[in-house]
Amino acid sequence: MKKLIITADDYGMSPGVNQAIEEGIGCGLITSTNVMANMDYAQDAATLKQKFPNVSVGIHWTLSAGRPVSKPEEIPSLVNENGEFHSYQEFRKRYRSELIKEEEIITELKNQYEKFCEICGEPDYWNTHQNIHVDFKLFRLFVKCAKSLGISKMRSHQRVYIRPESGKSTMSLKWKILEPVKLIIINYWKRMASKNGMASPDGIVTTLNEKDRMNLEYIFESLNHKNVKFAEYVIHPAVKIDSEYFGGISGNRIVEYKQFTSDETKRLVYEKNIKLANFRDLKQKEKAKLVKIK
Repeated sequence: MKKLIITADDYGMSPGVNQAIEEGIGCGLITSTNVMANMDYAQDAATLKQKFPNVSVGIHWTLSAGRPVSKPEEIPSLVNENGEFHSYQEFRKRYRSELIKEEEIITELKNQYEKFCEICGEPDYWNTHQNIHVDFKLFRLFVKCAKSLGISKMRSHQRVYIRPESGKSTMSLKWKILEPVKLIIINYWKRMASKNGMASPDGIVTTLNEKDRMNLEYIFESLNHKNVKFAEYVIHPAVKIDSEYFGGISGNRIVEYKQFTSDETKRLVYEKNIKLANFRDLKQKEKAKLVKIK
């Protein structure tokens, strides 16, 4: 039996997102969610743990959408003239040009953590919006910050590949060339994070053909053929399109809401011998070797 965390990202982004996630949790299909502490509707998470004690609630650190928790004058390199975060593309550009100050990143991460704790207590794990931390230097910075705050579980960026049902991948040539290099880096990150006491699933479910993304029957069946015991499947559900931050996956959000509140998906989980789990089910190393991150 495979253990699978079904994580709904972006709690707090909008009422439509919050409703979809809570309905999916109530149906017993969503087992984990994460909160964007800087968003206008993050406060709705105040009762999540009380209403749903079996769900993991993590922090979804955000540096590329909305307004910061910190005062703009505290983190001037992270915000534009309107006091809002730079877009993901602009953040990347500015970080590569050394215009983003790392001490300001840490300030904002800690302030988002404090806001999260005020709303719903200590986070069960951490990850980031738009994977903003997936950079060789930034990854180390985020791990260091999480460790200092006592957050010991995180999302894995290792892959649980789902081979195309049609036999044909839709991944670009560039992706195919770069993916082996990325995997070397990801495996290094995994080892480094583990040495610093971070626990994570074996990997994140990744389809190699975009059409398979919504084919849950095929995905769940494929998991039973993988040499993986504990995976994470990430969704972004919403009951309606009600946020400027939905980006290019707006249509998928509605589909995922319907999928993860349906009896059909419950049936598939049972028939494909999938055991739903959460981040609290991850075993933490009792004596993790602590390595100083410079």
